[in-house]
Amino acid sequence: MNDEAAPSDSTEDSPLYSEDDVAELAVTLDRLAGESNEPWDLLQRFTATFRTEGTRFERPPLGVMLERALAHGLQDDTEHPGGLVLGVRFSSPNGDWPPAFDAVGEVEKNAWSAVAGAVTDALPRAHLLDLSLSAGVRNGRDLGAEIAHLYLELGRRASLDPYYRGSCLRRAWSIARQFGLALEIDVRKALWVMAQSFEGIAETPAGILFNPLEPLSVAPRTGQFVEPSRQEVQALLDDALARPEAGATNMEAVAELRERLATDDSEREAARRGLVSGYLTLADQTDGFIKVHWLQTAAEKAQQYGLIDLRDRAVQALQEGSVDDLGMQVLTTEIVLPRHAHDGRLNWYRRSRDTRTALDIWLTSPSPTGRHDRNLQQAKELSRGGILQLVTRTVFNEEGLPVKTSTGPEAAEWEELERSETLNAGMYGTLLARELDAIQTEYGALAAADIAAHLVDRFACDAELAEALGEAFAAYWDGRYSDAGRAGYPLVEAGARGLLLALGDPLYRVQTGDAEGRFPALETYATKLEAHDFDIDWLRCLRNPVAGLRNVLAHGHRHYLVDHEAAVLLRMAALLVVLTPANASAEDRTQVAARVRDPLNWIGGRARLVKRWRRVWVPVPRRGSAATPS
Repeated sequence: MNDEAAPSDSTEDSPLYSEDDVAELAVTLDRLAGESNEPWDLLQRFTATFRTEGTRFERPPLGVMLERALAHGLQDDTEHPGGLVLGVRFSSPNGDWPPAFDAVGEVEKNAWSAVAGAVTDALPRAHLLDLSLSAGVRNGRDLGAEIAHLYLELGRRASLDPYYRGSCLRRAWSIARQFGLALEIDVRKALWVMAQSFEGIAETPAGILFNPLEPLSVAPRTGQFVEPSRQEVQALLDDALARPEAGATNMEAVAELRERLATDDSEREAARRGLVSGYLTLADQTDGFIKVHWLQTAAEKAQQYGLIDLRDRAVQALQEGSVDDLGMQVLTTEIVLPRHAHDGRLNWYRRSRDTRTALDIWLTSPSPTGRHDRNLQQAKELSRGGILQLVTRTVFNEEGLPVKTSTGPEAAEWEELERSETLNAGMYGTLLARELDAIQTEYGALAAADIAAHLVDRFACDAELAEALGEAFAAYWDGRYSDAGRAGYPLVEAGARGLLLALGDPLYRVQTGDAEGRFPALETYATKLEAHDFDIDWLRCLRNPVAGLRNVLAHGHRHYLVDHEAAVLLRMAALLVVLTPANASAEDRTQVAARVRDPLNWIGGRARLVKRWRRVWVPVPRRGSAATPS
């Protein structure tokens, strides 16, 4: 029988254990308890008695039941601060063994109770009686009193593990309060003695140090703090914070217990201020990324508590730092490509006749972020098993300020996807920019009005948007990349809005109270386009990098754009502008929906381009002329 297997409930014809089994194993537990320092230690020793040879164990059904009983441990009672209950914390990697009480059969629960009545040592007796109480097999004030007295005895047994001793006292305190026992006073005294005993012991682990302080920070049922007084508990908390080894864990524990001890709002605020000030002190003692971490933590906590002065102090310290202070290392990789490989798409434009037909080809280029399915697959491969998914990750902006913090493998995969999209946008954006440069070199720049007229004639799109797009192209060809990008983004938003209006989506947010009526932000448009099955490659481009470029410009974090960034914004704007019909009506919605699902196919058709086997859009040959395969 393995550790996870649960003995089935017995029948009268085939009992799983006998009274002799109970007596025999009770004797074994009593004998081993004298050598054990906690139930988990007793569990290991108990299982070892069933070992026959090598790694073989012959464990009777009752033995397995008792193993599962001893695997339970004392853990925080989430409903009663300072209290403990029996649970399975750190009993198994996944928290699924031993099973919950409601998944344990009555035969096994009765076995716990039977052995509890047969053992004499306080360690197994307290544990098994408590299990019987917690599982609902036995109940009553007298039983509670016996268990509390047994735990109090164990809390005073010096040979036991100090953490377990403190936990025994906390459990005795919990049961005493549950049943209204006068024993609570004696338990508090024992907790106080234990808490004081750690004062002169350096490097006491936080779990052991704060174990007796947890219930001592809760007012007795009488409401009066005596033996120890409230002030005496506060003094011990001050000592815990003043320890040389005290760090964030001690600070957070002290703040939590000080809040619990607080009698009014001013004391509660003082506890919270102490915690935030502690984070700021940790920041002053460190540098680089660690300093930023503590400043960020201080700012977040201060914001949560409404401590505006401390939040501003933390934010000011963050702003005073620089990227150089973080100690970042720049890793560069140089890739040398043949010129013809870098400009691999320029041969598409050999089929053009003028700027207009060259722009038609440019408008059929794929999403600058690349194929979403490929990016997603690459992100999964790169994030799977990598060390980054195991650690907390923080993204910093150009000023060295933290922008986003994440943890876990799912977030790591998403970040890898965004990284791939950003890299692709830089690479394909460069290709788009060089293609626009080549069009200007071969044909010269086309006037904005000519571009608008061509787009309206070719794609039947909105004339006002087409004219604005023409101005953006003109700015690009004039070398004013920032102006081109700034003109491009409003067209992205206007184009998306126009498409959704053509599809009949209710977009306008009517005025409510003092809030004026308005159209929503771009992310709302992106979400609605996604619901219309908008091409996923372009949807991802809209969200990253287009929305990101917009944000850094709109909020003054960037004051310029380079050519490939402007080209990406122009490409996204051009797609949405040409897809937006001039006169949207209910009859148009089916056609507009088709455009949204496969935009390049629609654009290629309107531009009289066909897709060859290399997925390149080329002009349709005239009748009677030969077409050269691409």
